[in-house]
Amino acid sequence: MMCEGRSLLNTSAASSKIGCDEDPEVAAVKKYVKDLLKSRIFLGRYLERRLNDQLSCYRDIVLLSNAETELKRDLLEAEAKLRSIFSNGLWIGVTSAEKIGNFSGVCIWTEIDDQPLGAFWFQIKSVKFRENEVLLVLKCIRHISDAYLEMEPILTGLAKKNVESSENILDNSVVSLKESYNDLLTSIKSALSITNVKEFFTFLIAFAIAVVTGSTTFVSFLGNFILALIREISIFVKNSTPMFLGILDFFGKIVGGFYILLAMLFKPNTPVRVSRRALPYDGQLHSYNKFSGKDFD
Repeated sequence: MMCEGRSLLNTSAASSKIGCDEDPEVAAVKKYVKDLLKSRIFLGRYLERRLNDQLSCYRDIVLLSNAETELKRDLLEAEAKLRSIFSNGLWIGVTSAEKIGNFSGVCIWTEIDDQPLGAFWFQIKSVKFRENEVLLVLKCIRHISDAYLEMEPILTGLAKKNVESSENILDNSVVSLKESYNDLLTSIKSALSITNVKEFFTFLIAFAIAVVTGSTTFVSFLGNFILALIREISIFVKNSTPMFLGILDFFGKIVGGFYILLAMLFKPNTPVRVSRRALPYDGQLHSYNKFSGKDFD
């Protein structure tokens, strides 16, 4: 706010001196710039509010649409004329988009109050010449809707640029393919020389001889190894068979003895039955059983 108040005071002070001590050439350029730019309507995009280091104040940045070719030419012309007469470091609110990081376009540094970021129809109300700044006063006529933004690439010329870039990419691809094909043909021709073919067949013959020799040596070594292995296995089986059979017999006897021991432990004790029909003969039995009639008398 202090910066804006100071700018207004400087503007009023400068305007009071215009009729007295202003150079006629400077006055003519100012009048030409005002007549050239005043009341011009254009399509632009309100990008951001950024601090201007030279003015130590914040300014709103509007990016001019690529479709506004005539206004872009007039803005650059006005900037060139103003810089030709103001060589004392005066800030002119028209710069290239590269200053804010964009690739191409023209930016207008102005003051916008209470408007959202986005695309607008703008009108240049006036051109203010302050002590240290040339300011383009813009009026936001209408905010661009989303439906209009879908058509913006066509209106701003971006669609044409995209088509041109696609065509350039296609042309570059065709050129690169042709160059690759030519390089491949050159490589094949250089590879199919008589010397290279001779060296290739020499290498094939040497490789075949090496493969045959190596295969024969490998088969011979493998056969000798298998025969020696079979011989050693047969000797091992012949010598280990008796020991193996003895071990089996030993474990068989141990298991059999264990089963016999279990059978003896759990065998039931049955008593011997006496036959009641067969009584043993005892000679003394009759002597005890004999009695006489005298005993009863």
